[in-house]
Amino acid sequence: MDKNKFSSWIVLLILLACLNLSICKEKECCTSLLLESDEVVHKQHGDRLGFYTQLGYYGARPAYRQQGGHFFLFYHEDEQHWIDSHYFYGATLFSKLVNEMDGYCLDDHNNWSFYNGSVLTYSEMLTSKCSKIEDVCCQEIKLSSSNSEVKTGNHSFYGEEPKESLGDYRAIGMNNGRYIYQKKNHDKFLEYGDRYWLVSSGVGRTSGHIHHQRGSVCPEHIEKEWQISDKNEDGQWVWKEDPELKITCLKQMNDMKPKHVSQKTSPVAQPYTQIDPVEQASSFSAGAVVFGCISMLLLFMMITFFARRFYRAWGRGVHGKKLFFETMDMME
Repeated sequence: MDKNKFSSWIVLLILLACLNLSICKEKECCTSLLLESDEVVHKQHGDRLGFYTQLGYYGARPAYRQQGGHFFLFYHEDEQHWIDSHYFYGATLFSKLVNEMDGYCLDDHNNWSFYNGSVLTYSEMLTSKCSKIEDVCCQEIKLSSSNSEVKTGNHSFYGEEPKESLGDYRAIGMNNGRYIYQKKNHDKFLEYGDRYWLVSSGVGRTSGHIHHQRGSVCPEHIEKEWQISDKNEDGQWVWKEDPELKITCLKQMNDMKPKHVSQKTSPVAQPYTQIDPVEQASSFSAGAVVFGCISMLLLFMMITFFARRFYRAWGRGVHGKKLFFETMDMME
């Protein structure tokens, strides 16, 4: 072995060491995720969207639970893709959302499809990304309308209950992956129910006085189609659109306000849980372990090879500089 060959061995050792360090370094995944989409997906599966936080691991990958909700996101090892579940990790029955990729982190790549009632349909608008609700949605909002004082004859555009539902609201917890808001000093709550936003007199109710038939991740991102409760000529409660009803942000942690789209449902006219952020977690991917083991094995073989040459040369009485050259099979 000449000097050129010896240099090649040294370069190979350096490359193997770099490969081992770069591949086997810790891989970090999001501990807080935002699953969102456009109105097409939101209309059918808006209750499955929203904010998720990591809750342990499943299928050798991070797994997530909807904040204040009932849905899960996890990696399905048999099918080698990510799916959602309404029940628990590993439950595939009635899964409606699928991310066709086998990356270690859910946010590695977006290749989502949704069940449209008959088949899975790909949607480039359905995405999962690292995000926290306090960075996206306002914590304090205001519901207002210039129609609240409008009268036509003896009839007011706003009834007593819808008018009382206007005002300033503050986030008090999470439900279905969104904030729950409560009006200051009142028993009025704004929450996201079964694919709709609703102002009612109690958390979990399905009847109220202000609502939006679609949905969104943040209520302040909805710019139109808010409705208020009203009685028709037959004395029945119906929803009446108020084009002037607006929700504005009073307080937000950051200025980041990605737009979210909303969708339709049909509520009747008419547990505060504080989730602490989870610390960033990290782990090793299976591929990193395999490549790391291979590189370490090659390094061990090289050390063994040169150790045997050193032992043989030493046994023949070779010492000093000549011992080094014989070990490396180099000419002096």
